[in-house]
Amino acid sequence: MTEELLKKYIYYFGDKPPLPPKHIMESLVRMKDDGTFDEKLKAVSSLRGEFKEKIEEVSREKMSINHPIFDKRFD
Repeated sequence: MTEELLKKYIYYFGDKPPLPPKHIMESLVRMKDDGTFDEKLKAVSSLRGEFKEKIEEVSREKMSINHPIFDKRFD
């Protein structure tokens, strides 16, 4: 993780946010930089419950910030 990425992440999300994997942190910072974060968060929030249930069902693991799904890159 670069120092610049960490600085931007802390700038946008505060100095005590959970630290996600680097690829997720990069995506979050990129969305904040280009102004699409709120729009994209709103778009996915309506599907959040449905995604969470499906991921837990398939993985047989309760969703948490450390869930293995967050280790995957979906480019």
